[in-house]
Amino acid sequence: MTTAQVEPLITPTASELTKAHDFLYEADLLVTDVKSLFRNSGDFAIAARLKDIQGRLADEIWAVERLIAATAPSLYH
Repeated sequence: MTTAQVEPLITPTASELTKAHDFLYEADLLVTDVKSLFRNSGDFAIAARLKDIQGRLADEIWAVERLIAATAPSLYH
């Protein structure tokens, strides 16, 4: 029987979280622009797929925002 080693959890810094948030936000803007191009061209299948991608990006942005809020010092401590 072997025992597995546990890797230490790497916690991102506030700066890294901010960079990740900015990157995801820019990706969301790009997807929005591309989605509008496909919708205007009448290709609704690709526009719908891009809408799904945009929803996943929104979920990731929300997750990063929660991490940023969790790492920010509280005013009440």
